[in-house]
Amino acid sequence: MKNLSVKEMKALKVIHLICAIAWFGSAISMNLLRHLVAVEDAAGMYWMAEILEAIDMKILVPGAVGCLVTGIIYGAFTHWGFFKHRWLTVKWVLTIFMILFGTFYMGPLVKENVVTGKAIMEGGGDVLRYWRNVTANAYAGLLQIILLTIVTVISVYKPWKKKQGQK
Repeated sequence: MKNLSVKEMKALKVIHLICAIAWFGSAISMNLLRHLVAVEDAAGMYWMAEILEAIDMKILVPGAVGCLVTGIIYGAFTHWGFFKHRWLTVKWVLTIFMILFGTFYMGPLVKENVVTGKAIMEGGGDVLRYWRNVTANAYAGLLQIILLTIVTVISVYKPWKKKQGQK
């Protein structure tokens, strides 16, 4: 397979970094909103859910998908490969875990709170469920921020040597 030119590598790195910033920044922003903005009425609960969903779907998800796609391009078209080094393997495992965890656990809670928040605003809805979802996503969001930090550190320091048996 053809390797990328120096110019193409730099462009790929810029795109990868922008996507990583979007993913990491939106994860931090969402958690800060959950912890620092107090909503006490039904309208506030609904609008907070709407804002969190907008950040999730318009910034976080594209950033995560962009990191995945640029990572695949790095693996396929550069000397780094996919699992040539332990640090890459760890990075891939954590990235796939975070994307799946976000897709099948965190994202549905965010979406559910939009529906629940609207129902609460209209006089129905389960307030306790809404706050349980907020709490669950706050803890899951903290885990995501920790894992994104670990992936960033791994990307910069590239710890561990090549896998056993490789020269």
